[in-house]
Amino acid sequence: MSRPSLKITRHDDREPPGDVAYEVWNPFTATYEPQSSLDDGLLRVGELAEQVRQMWVRHDPTLSSLKDAPDPAEDDETEWAEFRVGAQARLVYETRNFDQRGWQKAMNRSAAVETICNEVSYVAS
Repeated sequence: MSRPSLKITRHDDREPPGDVAYEVWNPFTATYEPQSSLDDGLLRVGELAEQVRQMWVRHDPTLSSLKDAPDPAEDDETEWAEFRVGAQARLVYETRNFDQRGWQKAMNRSAAVETICNEVSYVAS
């Protein structure tokens, strides 16, 4: 099952507010989509998760063609954190980051968002 995700990347060479970037993994296009804010990214992840969930409910055969976010490059030294949503009958949230590249389950959406924000020292304003 492919899952949309939200990734936050810290850019230490930039000044706030441009020191972080937001991207949403779109499993339909197999690309990261830049987002202008955390809220916009959360909204887009929710939209994509609902589309995937509806496909799952309808047993849509094209569901198998959707793609998960790629594994990060081993030599990537950028600070980043990401959460993804498994959208079936019950939503499942998982997180990973530059130090912990394997996916770990989160208790809920709020915990997943808090985890990725903490990992890159991002404080929502």
